[in-house]
Amino acid sequence: MSNPLALARAQAKQIKRGPVPGLPEGITLKIKPTMWLVKGDNIDSLSQLAVMIVGGPEITRIDVRLKSWTPPKGWAGAPKLSGIKSLWLHGHGDGILLELVTVEKTDPALLIGAAVRVLQPMVSSGFGSMLTFGPGLPKSAASLVADLNDVVTPTEQAHAHLRRCDTLVTSSQVSLDSIDRVRTVVIDEDRPTWLVDGVEHEVFVNPLVHRPIGRRSVGPWPLGIGSVQGGALVVEGSGVLIKADGDLSESDVVALRSLAGVQTLLELPARWRAQLEACGLLVRASEFPVDDMDWLVQSVHTRRHALRAYSPVAALNAWPTVSVVLATHRERFIDHAVAQLARLAYPNLQIIVGLHGVEVDESRFAPIAHDLKVVRMSNDIPFGTALQQLSQHAEGQLITKMDDDDFYGPEHVWDLVLARMYSGATLVGKALDWIHVESANTTAFRPEYVAETYAPFIAGGTMLISRADLDALGGWRPVAKSVDRALIERVQHTGGSIYRTHGLGYLYERRGEGHTATPNEDHFLTKTTRTYEGRIEHEVFGTRA
Repeated sequence: MSNPLALARAQAKQIKRGPVPGLPEGITLKIKPTMWLVKGDNIDSLSQLAVMIVGGPEITRIDVRLKSWTPPKGWAGAPKLSGIKSLWLHGHGDGILLELVTVEKTDPALLIGAAVRVLQPMVSSGFGSMLTFGPGLPKSAASLVADLNDVVTPTEQAHAHLRRCDTLVTSSQVSLDSIDRVRTVVIDEDRPTWLVDGVEHEVFVNPLVHRPIGRRSVGPWPLGIGSVQGGALVVEGSGVLIKADGDLSESDVVALRSLAGVQTLLELPARWRAQLEACGLLVRASEFPVDDMDWLVQSVHTRRHALRAYSPVAALNAWPTVSVVLATHRERFIDHAVAQLARLAYPNLQIIVGLHGVEVDESRFAPIAHDLKVVRMSNDIPFGTALQQLSQHAEGQLITKMDDDDFYGPEHVWDLVLARMYSGATLVGKALDWIHVESANTTAFRPEYVAETYAPFIAGGTMLISRADLDALGGWRPVAKSVDRALIERVQHTGGSIYRTHGLGYLYERRGEGHTATPNEDHFLTKTTRTYEGRIEHEVFGTRA
């Protein structure tokens, strides 16, 4: 094969300049008999193109050039497409060149969808319900690109013995009545809602774009002024100026990271407000908080609501099931652990408690209303082995670890599930921002590690991973100490990504004994932003009703 870089440069000269009518902004496209040459600004525009060109002429190759590409450091994904003959990536300035070749001719949407999965971490929103895409979809369907693995056209003949698809994602402009399916999702350019089996859902937020990645946990807190001018959203202030005629773009979201709030004189349309709030911005006319803690609490509250109410997963009712695993060898913390588990608010939850060499009457677990399993284990097995045994009892699609002596707020599991949704990371967890140091009777707010970012460190008592990924990694390591670090290293060594969300809802208890982590108490009282006497009392941590 000739030099791929030289070939890509030669082909780029043939791509026509300027926007292509009907295609996403910034996309230029040249179609050859068996290949497409695609240029775009970023992943957002490429994702939009993928869902819009279902049913195009089948090809065996795409060449993609993006001006901007900023994946987690050292990460590259997988195409999840059969019949790949070759795949080539090359960094190019701030962007990327990608070449993907298949053995047989394939719908171009599948090739571009595969390219997107190589370039951006993302997780499926289907959870067992396969999504099949029809032609004629608008760019707003790009929020489902992680599931773009199967397409259908009106000319395809129905299979006589197998249901063609589980969930059909289609436009009302294209008739696919002959396609056998369980559920139908209709997305149209001129309809502000999605129809899921005839029921309207407001889907305003694309979690792959409208997300709080890069959102700070400490001030200063500059504001922007938001208004609607000529039918466009305008946000300006503190060096920021964006004008969005449609949905907020990836570049808009990046520009808005320097702002903490948007002040408005008139109520913004619900779609733009939801997108701003999903990014972590406060949107209101007045009464913005001045304290770091208040800012963070209100920002996290609004982003939770926007992501939970207006994302595709909400419309598809596809929130994953979660199993909490908690192993304890200390009888004195049983009642405390039960109180933390009982207050968790996530709806699809299973609790698995491992009694690691301790005898406890199961009546003490009565306050837990969630599905509960109690597993008794010998105290002569390592802690990592105990966690693995508990995980083998897990029925949830996701598994999260909790510790017996820390404090967890009601929304803790929701925070992790949402972070996984918008980061696409293999392993997610919270920042270790809030520490109660028992010996000093002090709570430290210590945001030493930046939140809302891909990072090699997360709080061990907050880890969340899919059951499938944990199994693929070989499970929890059978070690007595550094179990959390062992899993982190396995994820890193196998090319997975790790994401650290905000630290609210998790209060780490640092006691004089009983820890497998090595830093002493004094360590947690350095580099603090703020300290509180005693254990901080706040409903977000579950330390105050």
